[in-house]
Amino acid sequence: GLCRSGPSCRAAASRALGIKPYSTETEAAFMETLNHAIDVLQPSGQRYTVHKEVPVSQVFADNISYEGLFYTGRFDFVVYERRAKRELPVLALELDGKEHFTDEVVKERDRQKNQICRDHNFELIRVENTYSRRYHYIKDILINYFAS
Repeated sequence: GLCRSGPSCRAAASRALGIKPYSTETEAAFMETLNHAIDVLQPSGQRYTVHKEVPVSQVFADNISYEGLFYTGRFDFVVYERRAKRELPVLALELDGKEHFTDEVVKERDRQKNQICRDHNFELIRVENTYSRRYHYIKDILINYFAS
């Protein structure tokens, strides 16, 4: 069927938007690298944790004024900080393949995502997917972020 509205329709749209030409293997490698770097940066316990494929709307749950990508888009990876009993999103990382530089639709989506993050004063770091296994590169990104 044709779906005009509703959550299942939105889920289908977000899946269509979220198709990644690079492999889940690359994402898994990046997740591993990211977790390893975060563990090294927080020897005194698990203050930070990483979730993947997080809906944009979940990160900025307090905002209802957005349309479109705000509801269908996802961040590849979001770093959360545990404070008291809550987990607060502190940083998003996107793994970008070639299509992020060549495909106009993808580039437009990236622009929107960047803008949403700027509007919320939320850090979004883009990493070329060829760097997914480069531990020191990822660790430096995190060190720079947490040092500032």
